[in-house]
Amino acid sequence: MCRFLTRLLILLVCLPSQLQAELSLASVFSDKMLFQREQAVPIWGTATPGAAIQVEFAGQQLTTTASAEGKWSLSLKAMPASSRDQQLTVTSGTKQLVIKDVLIGDLWIATGQSNMDWQLNQTTTGKSSIADSEDRQLRLLNLEGTLHPNNKHYELKFLKQLNKDNYYRNKGWQQSGPQSSANFSAVAYHFAKSLRSEVKVPVGVINLAVGGSPIEAHLSPEVMQKSPELSRLLPQWWKNEDYPQWCRQRAALNLSQWTASADLRDQAPPHPFAPHFLWEAGIAKILPLPVKGILWYQGESNATQDGAGGPPVDPALNKMKFKSLIKSWRQAWKDDSLPVYFVQLPGLNRPWALFREMQLEASQEIPHAHMAVSIDLGHSTDVHPRNKQPVGERLARLALKHSYGKDIITNGPIYKRSTFKQDKVYVDFENSKGLSASGGGAIKGFELAGNDRVFHPAEATPSKGYLLVRSVKVKEPAFIRYAWANDPKCNLVNATGLPASPFRARSDTATVRIACIGDSITFGSGTTDRLQNSYPLQLQDLLGKNYEVKNFGNPGRGVVKKSMRGKEKRAYFFMKEHQQALAFQPDIVICNLGINDLMDWNKFGKDHFVSDYRSLLQSYKALDTRPRIIIWQPLAPLFKGQTYYGNPAVDAINQAIQKVAESENLETLDMASPFKGKGHLFPDKLHPNAEGARAIAEITAKYLN
Repeated sequence: MCRFLTRLLILLVCLPSQLQAELSLASVFSDKMLFQREQAVPIWGTATPGAAIQVEFAGQQLTTTASAEGKWSLSLKAMPASSRDQQLTVTSGTKQLVIKDVLIGDLWIATGQSNMDWQLNQTTTGKSSIADSEDRQLRLLNLEGTLHPNNKHYELKFLKQLNKDNYYRNKGWQQSGPQSSANFSAVAYHFAKSLRSEVKVPVGVINLAVGGSPIEAHLSPEVMQKSPELSRLLPQWWKNEDYPQWCRQRAALNLSQWTASADLRDQAPPHPFAPHFLWEAGIAKILPLPVKGILWYQGESNATQDGAGGPPVDPALNKMKFKSLIKSWRQAWKDDSLPVYFVQLPGLNRPWALFREMQLEASQEIPHAHMAVSIDLGHSTDVHPRNKQPVGERLARLALKHSYGKDIITNGPIYKRSTFKQDKVYVDFENSKGLSASGGGAIKGFELAGNDRVFHPAEATPSKGYLLVRSVKVKEPAFIRYAWANDPKCNLVNATGLPASPFRARSDTATVRIACIGDSITFGSGTTDRLQNSYPLQLQDLLGKNYEVKNFGNPGRGVVKKSMRGKEKRAYFFMKEHQQALAFQPDIVICNLGINDLMDWNKFGKDHFVSDYRSLLQSYKALDTRPRIIIWQPLAPLFKGQTYYGNPAVDAINQAIQKVAESENLETLDMASPFKGKGHLFPDKLHPNAEGARAIAEITAKYLN
């Protein structure tokens, strides 16, 4: 008993000093760090619950008390820029932490995927840039992932211990110099170096980029959970068909031992491609340390369905994700005007034109978000172009103007408007002074097309501040585009030598193409003389000459790919009409499919309908024309005596169609309600007669207008 009391007394005596050893600062604090000037600077960490904490810095002395959970935080008052080495001291009882050589200036976050992470020593100017990188007023914090998503199977033991708290590793803040800059982000380094030469205050950059990472991994969990579109990506992301395909495939390789384990396969695995993983592993650990702004270079993993040369992803979906990312940052820092400077993807042998267009639109729609054009800095076959210095410098130009108020031109020519006059197109640009070809000679990269949409190379000539574009092969231009290719040959610059952004435009009188796809009702079965009386033909009559409506209907077709119609496939996806509709390059797609999937609904249709319908519609969403897609839901018509009246599977199909519409953010056109009580328009109990087809056309025309 005496021994027990003695040991207990010793434990109680020693306990305070053991707990006192828990005093710590957040991982972002280290020697040589930089605080953001002119903003309150939070300092936070852990300590013994209830312990008194004292913080001293630059003449400020602040105290607080650790919470019951052992957490503490306080804020230093805003301070002006200072290049003087200063010391941050945190004291609790007998324990003291000292952070030395702290500067005050402007702090930036650099993040994205591999082109942002690309190291200075891997670039074309690397050798000279590294040798010239010594600068005690430039501070770098390089966060490196412990799991690099390369072509590798990771050991289960390693995966079991990996989490969001230990994913990033770093050597602490470093003063810029050959030893620290060589392995740092080249884009971020050149950005910071350019700022240092102009703003004359200390600059710091934190690099959080991870190669191959999708935008989803960088989003905050709060923004993802509150978004109907993004929340669908969260359940079992590693096998969720809505999650970026390439990221799922690479994660499947990296995590093969995890998913092979019976005990773990249904648990969320740790991986940098997981939804909001990089946010929680990186940004969340930095918050609420104030920053000047964000640099972003990403998109390669989201631009196409396979992250490589596959079909483009719906640009509207990618724009929504990008806007959600900026919302994540601005909510986290509680600053609706937090600057975001990002890089438009360069040229490469991948179909990125739609993604680049989305990025241009985003820069024009999102306040305080600005884009650096890099179309001239790509490589035809290498996703990692080595010339990173101009990228960083162009981002710096954006910051110098929009964050520092410098009176400079930030970009090359940016499209504003075009005027179509007879055989000519006059194009007006922002930053239009000194329009010319880079290096001299003829301006390359422009194309014109008439209403046939066959594009031809065009001549472009500067004319009184505008660009005059014409082609001898296009007598009445209706469409114009510039640098609209995977790896375009283009050279338009302004007086600064900065490149023009790719763009495209159409005249107000350009014909609007409508593809009507579907089954027998679209085809015109049941009407006399379907070539005149099918609903698509009557829709053409109603809409007039500014529209071109084509009928791509095929009787008896459905959605489900496994379904058979005798010895041939039933699904519209496999029909020649589907390929013809795609080749038509429509601006609007109106789809009536689903009723014929009743044939195999209970057998396998209900299990595959949604995914197969989405696959069909995604092929239209991937078109260059970015068509507006409208699907019939509910399907028409249902009335007593009608062929499928009372079949419960019809309701199930309509519900499945609604699910597709919600998943793909599509418009729906109700074709059931307008025909209630109008069974006489469907004399064969299934197909409309000419009068019924006219009614469908009128409903559609009214909806379109």
